[in-house]
Amino acid sequence: MVVPREFRGHPASPGRAVGPVHRAGEPPAPSGRAGSAAEARAALKNAVNRAVYELRQLSAGANAESAGILDFQIELLLDGELLAPALARIDRGEGAALAFAAALNDQIEAMASECSESASRCSEAKQDEGAEVDPFALRAVDLMDLQHRVLDALAGRTRADFPAGAVYVGRDMPPSVFLAHDWSSGGAIALGAGSTASHVALLARARGVPMVVGLGALPGETGEALLVDGTQGLACLNPDPRLLPEAGLLPDPHPDATPRAVAPALHAAPGAAPFPAAAGGSETPLLLANLDTLADLDTLDPAEVDGVGLVRTEFVLTSAAEALSEERHLTVYRRLLDALAGKPVTLRMLDLGGDKALAGLNEGDPAGMLGLRGVRFLLAHPDLARIQARALIRAAAHGPVSVLLPMVTLPAELAAMAALFDEETARLARQGIEGRRPPLGIMVEVPAAALTLDLFGQAAFFSVGSNDLMQYLAAAARDNPAVAPLYAGAETAMFRLLDQICTAARVLGRPVSLCGDLAAEPAAAGRLRALGLHGLSVAPRRLPALRAALGTRLGATLPPAAPGAGSPDSAPGQA
Repeated sequence: MVVPREFRGHPASPGRAVGPVHRAGEPPAPSGRAGSAAEARAALKNAVNRAVYELRQLSAGANAESAGILDFQIELLLDGELLAPALARIDRGEGAALAFAAALNDQIEAMASECSESASRCSEAKQDEGAEVDPFALRAVDLMDLQHRVLDALAGRTRADFPAGAVYVGRDMPPSVFLAHDWSSGGAIALGAGSTASHVALLARARGVPMVVGLGALPGETGEALLVDGTQGLACLNPDPRLLPEAGLLPDPHPDATPRAVAPALHAAPGAAPFPAAAGGSETPLLLANLDTLADLDTLDPAEVDGVGLVRTEFVLTSAAEALSEERHLTVYRRLLDALAGKPVTLRMLDLGGDKALAGLNEGDPAGMLGLRGVRFLLAHPDLARIQARALIRAAAHGPVSVLLPMVTLPAELAAMAALFDEETARLARQGIEGRRPPLGIMVEVPAAALTLDLFGQAAFFSVGSNDLMQYLAAAARDNPAVAPLYAGAETAMFRLLDQICTAARVLGRPVSLCGDLAAEPAAAGRLRALGLHGLSVAPRRLPALRAALGTRLGATLPPAAPGAGSPDSAPGQA
C-alpha cells in the first residue's frame, strides 16, 4: 500500500485539486547578456534557413497556384537584399528579432507609400474584385507573412504543453508556460520555490488555479497522484482515495479569499482594530477588471463591471511574432473593445524586462527588476514601441481606449512616449488610416514617481501598481520568500504613500486608481475607499467579494477627462 505523504508550503492561489504529477524540466539560467552581434547574425540566418525549409515542405505538397506563391516567398528570403537592413541593425547593437521586424516594417511602409502614390488604382482594386491588384500591396502581404514566420523561428519551438488536469511540479513556473496551458480541465501548481507575489501566482489567482509555493524538494514521479490545497498551502502525494472528498475535492468555502501568505500585513493582527470604514460621504470607486489573456473574457460579464482597468498586453501577445505585428495588436484590442460593448478599456503597453520574458525579444531575468523594464525597455527599443502605439491609436478610433505606461520614473519618459504617440498619430493621418490619439496615463509603481506626482501634469490619469510599489518601498523582492516579512511589513508605508498620491492627483485634477493584490483585498476596501480612489481594478473572479465589501453598485460617475487628454468617452479613471 502506498502511504500518503504531506508537504507544507505557502498558499499562493486558493482552491483544491488533485491530478497526476507532471514534473517540469528546469529551464536554463539566464545568461545575463544579450549576446554578441555575431551570435545575433547567426541566429537570424538560422531562423531564415528554417523558414525556407518549412516553406519548401509546404510547397512540395501544394497545388500549382499555391506553390507559386510559396516559391516566391522563398526567393524573397534567399535574396540578400532582404536581410541586409536587418543585419546592419544588428551590427548597431539591436537584437535579431527586433532588427528583422523593424527592417521589414520599414520596407512594408515604403511599399505602402509607393502604393499611396497610385491611390486611385489601389482603391479600385479593393472595390472591384476583377480589377488588377497592385503588386506593391501583394509584396507587402508576402513580407508580413515572412516576418511572422522568421520571428516564430527565432523564438524557437513552443515549449511542449503538459496533460490537461495534471499538477505542474517544478522549482518555479514561467508565466509563458502558464498562459500556454488550457486550465479548463482542472489541474494545479506545486512549486519547490516560487513566490506568492510572482506574476504566475497573480495569473493563477485570476484564473482560479490552485497553487502552492515554497514546498522545497517535492518528490513524486510523473503520473503519481498529487493533491494540492492552495488555501492551506499543502500538497499530499498519493492521497488516500477514500479521503479525497473530505481532504480537498469539495468546493473551497472561500474561493475569492486572498491567501494569507499573499499579503499577510493586510489582515488585522490579533487584538488590532479592523480597517477603518470609509469616511462619510466618500464616493464608491469604480469596479474594474484586470485581464491577462483573451480567455479571461469568458469569465467576465461586461454588465458586472464599470470597465477594464488593466490589460497586461505582455501576457496577451505571447510571442515576438505577435508583439512585433501591428495587425495582431489591433485584432486583440478590437476583440477586447467589442466584448466590453462600449465600456472603457485601459491597455498597458508591453511591460517587458525583469521576470517577464518574451522569447526572441528579451531574455528575462528576475535579477533585472531594477534594470531595463517597462517604459525603459520601450524607449530603448522605439521600433517596438511604435508598432504598439500605432495599433493603440487605431484601436482608439473604435472605442474608449486609454493607454498605461509601465514603470515610469521621470516626467521625461512620459514626455518621450507622448511625442512618439503624436508622431505616429500624424503618420497614420498622412497615410489615410483611421485613428485617434488615446489619453496616456502612468503606472505609479516607482517611489520616485509616487513622491513627485505633481510633476506629471502631462499624464491624463494614474494607476497605482501596488505589488511593485510595495517591493520597491521595502527594498524586498516580491518573489523572494526569504524577505517576505519585509515586503508584507511595508503596509504602513504603502498606505501613507497612497494618501500622498491621492492628494497630489486631486491637486492636478487627475483620477487615480489601484490595481494589484491590495485592490482585491476585501479587508482593505473601506480604507481604500476613504483615500478617494476613483477605481479598484481586480481579476474578474475577485469582483464579487470586492463588491460585497464595498456594498457597491455599478454606474458610478466617470471623472471628467483631463484637459487635452482626449474626449470624454475615453476619460481615464479606469486604470
